[in-house]
Amino acid sequence: MPMKCIEISIETDNEAAEAVCALFNEYSQGGAIIEELWNGTAKPSIIRVKTFLSPQHSATLPRIEEALWHLGQIYPIPSPSVRWLSEADWMDKWKAGYELQRIGHRIVIRPSWQPYTAAQGEIVIQLDPGMAFGTGLHPSTRLCLAALEDYVQPGVRVLDVGTGSGILAIAAAKLGAASVVALDVDPVALEVARENVVGNNVEETVSLERASLHSLSSYGLLDDLAGHDVQVFNALGNWNGTFDLLLMNILAKIIAQLARAIASCLTAKGSFVVSGIIQPQEDEVRQALTAAGLKVEERRVHTDWVALIGGKESRQSDHG
Repeated sequence: MPMKCIEISIETDNEAAEAVCALFNEYSQGGAIIEELWNGTAKPSIIRVKTFLSPQHSATLPRIEEALWHLGQIYPIPSPSVRWLSEADWMDKWKAGYELQRIGHRIVIRPSWQPYTAAQGEIVIQLDPGMAFGTGLHPSTRLCLAALEDYVQPGVRVLDVGTGSGILAIAAAKLGAASVVALDVDPVALEVARENVVGNNVEETVSLERASLHSLSSYGLLDDLAGHDVQVFNALGNWNGTFDLLLMNILAKIIAQLARAIASCLTAKGSFVVSGIIQPQEDEVRQALTAAGLKVEERRVHTDWVALIGGKESRQSDHG
């Protein structure tokens, strides 16, 4: 019999999408896939969050449905759509709607099955949709990519915290970074990121580590992530606090928790770009950054999502 998998999807708003993503990442082997459904109006766009279960993990479905029901008691979300897909259907769904994307002034993201000849000055990233964050479809990722065009200077050292698919690390390397260290605690994400780094021929610039920027207990993550193979990056002794640029496109709550760690990783004139923040969470993140001795110098917005850019309070700002 042809192999089948289960597709679970929910269409909701930005605020609920964050919670659904966290739930899918907890219960599904493959994690969450995020797509924004453009509505062509000034109204907030709808976010579709999907995950896929292989046949051998089908017993997880009732647990996911129960967890979604409990989430719905806190925040109104629609019932999930659940479908069995054949292997051929899965491949079609995987590719459907994933077209060439232009982000910022120079960055082009293309799926591997779509040929493209780069124009002069363009940076082309080959990236297929997969079971990890960071395909470039989500507004927070777009905000970070556009910021990289302005903040990656030739020769800089970059730290990418929560790399997901590796898209930001790859973009930084292709924009001229001398070195990029990319961290993630999720082994599935790191496997996807490694494939993407090699596929884009930047493995000599980008190094991947299964590590967090701070102890996992501070994140409130699952105990099964806290094994010996998940290191605390700033205790490894393989950096000296001289990153010129720090990237963090993760949950706003974690950004706030890691504000002091962000400050400790930057050079005196280094910059940070933090995203994954919906507007109601912005003040909490700003307060945490300020308390850590960091100054927000620029704010960028895409629909309901915010990216904050800045550096140490003591530095001379070059970007205003």
